[in-house]
Amino acid sequence: MIKKRIYLGLLAATMLLFAGALGYIWLTFFQQDGGWLRYITIVAVVAVLACLIVIGLGFAGIVLSLVSEKNITFLNKPMNFTFSLLYPVVMWLGKAFKITQDKIQRSFVEVNNQLVKAKQGKLTPDRLLILLPHCLQERECPNRITTNTENCTRCGRCPVGDLLPLSERYGVHLRIATGGTLAREAVKKLRPRAIVAVACERDLTSGILDCIPLPVLGVTNDRPHGPCFNTYVDPDAVEKAILFFIQGGDESDSVRVSAV
Repeated sequence: MIKKRIYLGLLAATMLLFAGALGYIWLTFFQQDGGWLRYITIVAVVAVLACLIVIGLGFAGIVLSLVSEKNITFLNKPMNFTFSLLYPVVMWLGKAFKITQDKIQRSFVEVNNQLVKAKQGKLTPDRLLILLPHCLQERECPNRITTNTENCTRCGRCPVGDLLPLSERYGVHLRIATGGTLAREAVKKLRPRAIVAVACERDLTSGILDCIPLPVLGVTNDRPHGPCFNTYVDPDAVEKAILFFIQGGDESDSVRVSAV
C-alpha cells in the first residue's frame, strides 16, 4: 500500500488545494462591493464546488475500492473523472513536493491496476488486446515486427519471442507499437474490452489516461540499458495479466507489476 499512498496522498492534497482556492475566491471577491462581481463570484464558487463534490465522490470511490478490493459500480464515473482531471495537477503538486515523476507514475499505475483488479470481470480472449513497446525488440534485429509480428524469428535474443506464443496459446490479440499513435490505432481498430499494456511508467500512465474508461492492466518493463533501448519484461507477468482477464479475476493469477 506504500506505493499507492504516494498518488492517493497527492490526490488528497489536490482536493485540499481546490477547496482552498474555493475559500479564497469567496472571501476575496464576495465581500467586495459591486453587484456584478458578487454574481460572478457566486457562479464561480458554485461551479468549483460542484466539481469538488464530484472529485470528492471519485476519491472516496477510489479509496473504498482499494480497501474493499471490490468495484464501487455507482461511483465509476466520478472515479474516472477524478483520475483523469486531476492527473496534471497531481504531477505539478508532486514536483512542488520534490517527488520524482517516476515515483508518482509508478504509484499511479499501481492504483490503476488495483482498481482494475477490483472489477474482476471475465472476457473472451478475442476481446483482450496485448500492447507491447517496440523497445523490447533487440535494437540490432533486422526484422521489422511492428507491421507484422510473424517477421519475428524467435531467436531468443529478446523477450518478444517469448511473448508472441502467449497470444497464440490464449487466442488474444497482440500488437507491437512504436508509439502512442499506433497504439491508439490498434485500440480503435480492434475495439477490445480490456488491455494488457507493457511500457515504461510514463507511457503506461499516458495510455491508461487515454483509454479511460477501458480497463488497462499495466506491466512496467525493465530498462537495464536505459529508456527505449533493449528493454525487458518478464513473460510470466504478462501471462498472469492475460489470465486475470480471461479467467475472471482469479486472485491467484493477479498481475505482478515490476518495480512498483
